[in-house]
Amino acid sequence: MNILYYRDLNYTKVKKQFEKTLGFLKAGNFSSAEVKKMGVNGYYRAKLDYENRLLFKFAWYNDQYYLLLLEVIHNHEYEKSRFLRGAKIDESKLELIQSAEEVGELNREELVYANPKSVHFHLLDKVISFDQDQERLFRLKPPVIIIGSAGSGKTVLTLEKLKTLKGDVLYVTLSPFLVENSASLYYSNHYENDKQEIDFLSYKEFLETLRIIKGRELDYYAFEKWLHPRSHSFGIKDPHKLFEEFRGVLTGKDITREYLGLEDYQDLGIKQSIFLSDERKKVYTAFQKYIEFIVENDMYDLNMVSYRWLEYCKPRYDFIVIDEVQDFTNIQLFILLKSLKNENNFILCGDSNQNVHPNFFSWTNVKTMFYKHEFSGNEIHILRSNYRNSPGITGIANKLLKIKNARFGSIDRESTYLVESVADNKGEVHLLTDSAKIRQQLNESTMRSTQYAVLVMKPEDKTGARKIFKTPLVFSVQEAKGLEYQNIIILNFVSGSSGEFREITKGVGIEQIRDDSISYSRGKDKSDKSPEAYKIFINSLYVAITRAIENLYILEASEKHEILGLLGLAKIRDKVNLQMEVSSLDDWKDEARKLDMQGKKEQAEEIRKSILEVREPEWKPLTPTRIDELKKEALDPDFYNKKAKDQLFHYSIIYGDFDCIDKLSELKYRKADRYEKEWQPIQRKYFSQYDKDDVNWVEQNIMKYGVDYRDRFNFTPLFPAVHSGSKKILDLLIRYNADSSLQDSNGRISLQIALQQSYKRPEYLQILKPVFDYLVTDHVKIMVDERMIKIDNHKIEYFLLNFFIPLQSDIIDECGDHFLAFRGVQAGVIRDTVREYPVTFLPEFRKKRAYLSANLSKHEVNSRNPYNKKLFKRLYRGYYALNPDLAVWVNDEWKNVYEMMKSVEVKVPTQEEKEQWLEEYNRKLREQGHWDNDEFDNDPWYEDSDEYFDEATDPKGIHAMIDEYHKEKADGSELKDKEFNKSGMEYVKSLHKEAEETEKKDPPKKQDPPGTQIKLPF
Repeated sequence: MNILYYRDLNYTKVKKQFEKTLGFLKAGNFSSAEVKKMGVNGYYRAKLDYENRLLFKFAWYNDQYYLLLLEVIHNHEYEKSRFLRGAKIDESKLELIQSAEEVGELNREELVYANPKSVHFHLLDKVISFDQDQERLFRLKPPVIIIGSAGSGKTVLTLEKLKTLKGDVLYVTLSPFLVENSASLYYSNHYENDKQEIDFLSYKEFLETLRIIKGRELDYYAFEKWLHPRSHSFGIKDPHKLFEEFRGVLTGKDITREYLGLEDYQDLGIKQSIFLSDERKKVYTAFQKYIEFIVENDMYDLNMVSYRWLEYCKPRYDFIVIDEVQDFTNIQLFILLKSLKNENNFILCGDSNQNVHPNFFSWTNVKTMFYKHEFSGNEIHILRSNYRNSPGITGIANKLLKIKNARFGSIDRESTYLVESVADNKGEVHLLTDSAKIRQQLNESTMRSTQYAVLVMKPEDKTGARKIFKTPLVFSVQEAKGLEYQNIIILNFVSGSSGEFREITKGVGIEQIRDDSISYSRGKDKSDKSPEAYKIFINSLYVAITRAIENLYILEASEKHEILGLLGLAKIRDKVNLQMEVSSLDDWKDEARKLDMQGKKEQAEEIRKSILEVREPEWKPLTPTRIDELKKEALDPDFYNKKAKDQLFHYSIIYGDFDCIDKLSELKYRKADRYEKEWQPIQRKYFSQYDKDDVNWVEQNIMKYGVDYRDRFNFTPLFPAVHSGSKKILDLLIRYNADSSLQDSNGRISLQIALQQSYKRPEYLQILKPVFDYLVTDHVKIMVDERMIKIDNHKIEYFLLNFFIPLQSDIIDECGDHFLAFRGVQAGVIRDTVREYPVTFLPEFRKKRAYLSANLSKHEVNSRNPYNKKLFKRLYRGYYALNPDLAVWVNDEWKNVYEMMKSVEVKVPTQEEKEQWLEEYNRKLREQGHWDNDEFDNDPWYEDSDEYFDEATDPKGIHAMIDEYHKEKADGSELKDKEFNKSGMEYVKSLHKEAEETEKKDPPKKQDPPGTQIKLPF
């Protein structure tokens, strides 16, 4: 039996037992190893001794079984297993396994590759075995620069290297969707690493950690829209070419200034600009208009912001990993590296052949910038093996790179390399005539399959493609970057840009493509701007080709174009021999979910509309924008709109908007006067199906409107299901992959609803325990001091923030409503509340009072801790509330946390407020006859002869008494604080009781009526 060891497997405490059991497993003696099937996600266990077990999985590669050894489970504590995640295991019910053949295909992992020279594997979302080149790079220490083609495993390698880094670490890339995907891969199988504090950020998010950027970015599509009506006056027609000049030459390249002046721009060498010298004046005129436009329209250029943000950038990270580095400009790379404590602790990863963003990128420019600013990292490592694409696909991709090299020479040596496929399936590449017959055949065979996608060169080409192909999976090449499909249809890439591709092939002969060697010489004509001008077309075709895992179908109107001949696609087919493929609805649901997670919302929605036949509800949800409109109608004092008032009242009851309820009451809307009695009828009217756990009713709506449809109050089904604790409905929603990250109109997520309900109804927690993990979102974004902080769900701050937002007000309300009560949330209260939370959601060590108290203190606004996120404000010793200057990113805008909670700020009363209370308190006492109506003096506030508070017994006065009492009680003693907050009113009453006993001995002139209570004004 082949054995592979997980690189984090630790068996040192049971080494002797481990080696004995390992011998049984290698020999295939499963009986002696007492191998049993766990019944949880394909896991098995072997017995090490009476108390300890070895967790593993079966795998299959090259027609052989492998055992993947994962984890030692000590003392039968299966619930503590990283992989089993709290699963309840009854060993007496586990099924014995006698041989690997009993496992079956469904219970084994299919390995893409297993290195015969290595017995260790890595683990992300799937098992990874590094080849010799990958293993060598894995062991290198930073600085490291890794270049690899699509499918070379460079991102996987980078993420595994990331796990080895200690301290403060940043993973950054330009695409926010790649960032989320990489974070998800990194934390797959519940990976944790307490030796690092890691941030996964998109580049824009990184800039906003330095300072929030105001306005909206002018991206390529906005740029093209701006240029179109002005192109004639500028004398420049090519938007790609001009955009790349703006982004990669005039800004971005020179890191010493925000942008080049006209004189410096005109003095650039031939190779430093896409445009020739005599064209640059009109280019600069267009650039000046561009700057005016972005300023006047509250927009920004990311390169210019990067330069201006240099002043806010300080050394912060121990290591930085920059993925898809070819998408960055020099200034963007520079500011990232400037944030390093040690300027050489970086890992760069990318492939310039996949650059479809106009930015004038080249490895030569990067190395020049490194040299000028004394960065290390001149040695670049290339991964040449391809684990994604079939040999047929790789062969075409290599030919395209040979054409690029033969025509333009080596733009950089690092960009010019061929790759080798190690995939088993040969794959096929077909050139097809773009005829009505072919279109129909392709469409009918692929329109219902998740295994086929259609790619076009430009976003505007998608409209025409959708008239031909009815599949929802139609992408522009920029959208397709990062995706992969078994089969790819490329539609008129060459025909749509025939002139550009003809220029690309000029002077290239077939013998140059047949030659297996690559020339690293540069182009002979230095004034030839073709490499830069046409790079986007070559790279786009390269990216499109390499999206195909197995088969490629090239549909071209210009099927005799020169570049197709050079690619060896001379044989043109006029028919397609494809069997119709129909994917299941479950496959399409999974595809929609995957595309949603990768930011491909357009295609995901098209799947729901055309395949799943989901439609828009008949009603319009009350989104934040519509609520503002409704308030104008309902609260108009000059027009009584009952329908609008009813709708606003129902919304206000459900969302707890008491300001709106008060305003409706002022406008004589009588239901608002007795709103407490209206809550239950409104709840029954809109949410009775959830209270009854009517799973059939919910499923019918899901089938019509989709799993994340919005009801009238802008809730997805997950919100009321969580609120009501509807177990059957929750199981259904999880099965349908309901999105737990969606927010309601207040910006709340379903996790916060769950925490609030479990606090109010302890029995509810038992229902919600199994779904807590599902409700956790990837992260939360906050803003403090004009800086963004992204908190991922593995950090205790994520939990604390999501705990305080729904529960702070409820906990503080229980402190008492008297003026002297300490207000805030204590670590002990949190501990008592979370005691029964599942350990998969909140581990036991995080439930300890000391741990909670330390983290509340660590993130208090005045803390000097370098990792302080300023989440809380300390009101008294041990009492915390959310920082009133904290904002949360909700519904695509920054919102103050108290505004989001619809709560007033919790704060300590000022001296003036105390004095006002004392004066009012004194007046109440006089009214009820506790002393004569003599003149009140606040300093001292009593008369010397007053028997109630005698100066002899309290010479410091009432202010000092209150301060002394606070100091004495707020000593961190949980019991004292709790007793005081529960009986704070009794404390005040005790003073009156003492006075009453005195009165019995010496009755005052004016006696209180029996049973009179002191009514405090606050």
